[in-house]
Amino acid sequence: MEEERDLNLNYDSPSEIKALLEIMGLGPRKKWSQNFLINRDARIRLIQCIEINKGDQIWEIGPGLGSITRLLLDKGADLTTFEIDPGYIEYLKMAFRNDDKFHIVQGDVVKTWKDLYRKNGKPEGIVGNLPFNAASAIIASFIENNSFPKQFAAIVQSELADRITARPRSKNYSSFSILCQYACEVKDIGTIGSGSFYPRPNVSSKIIRMLPRRMSIDVLDQSLFFILVRDCFSSRRKTLQNNLKNAAGRRLQKYGKELLFQALEEEGISLSSRAEELTVEQFIALSNAISRLYSGS
Repeated sequence: MEEERDLNLNYDSPSEIKALLEIMGLGPRKKWSQNFLINRDARIRLIQCIEINKGDQIWEIGPGLGSITRLLLDKGADLTTFEIDPGYIEYLKMAFRNDDKFHIVQGDVVKTWKDLYRKNGKPEGIVGNLPFNAASAIIASFIENNSFPKQFAAIVQSELADRITARPRSKNYSSFSILCQYACEVKDIGTIGSGSFYPRPNVSSKIIRMLPRRMSIDVLDQSLFFILVRDCFSSRRKTLQNNLKNAAGRRLQKYGKELLFQALEEEGISLSSRAEELTVEQFIALSNAISRLYSGS
């Protein structure tokens, strides 16, 4: 008799998911923001955000019980999943035991992806229904390590999606907006209502797509750029003058406030401006001016 490919769980049925979790002695854990996507159309919308050819190396973050996993494998992906919950890992190994293109890495993805990257290189794409409490850290870890994949699509809390895609002078524009838009072309694909998840969260979610980009200006010192952006936003209501004056006593101490203010002047940026008024390109230019002044070039 032919073996089953998986355990044929109805991923759209909260009652079946609940029953399975009870049998396994598991449950959605708040500390890992576990919410199962029970809307098949939303799962399809997510994976349609990236192009998958047979045999492509694809990573999935937070597979849970495998609803998105199944669709990715059906599209021919050579799939590596990152799962933190030992109970779900046990289930996934059993459910996809007959798929030789299914692989699993146990643990926090922020702590585990680099080893796989060093071994196999950059994947063709990453997808995931990201845990709300870790999504920003996951995205930042790829950007700050210069390892953003060729394609990235994820479900995140709407509030975070709005920050990722925010424009200057808007209430959601933040240091994280600049980090994401510095590295990627970002797009809001659309909202997923809370009823698409089990358990039902108190917030809505969105699908975001992020594709690597090249800025028109190269960053001379990336670590300086990241620190500068964060420090300029350290007190949102304060001016750049006040934030950089304080920063000169902390992480930007070696540059000194006089040099920081000189860089602002050279770039035609007012000391009384606020960080939310500057574009990504202006932050890059400011960072480069600081770097050149400090090196004396």
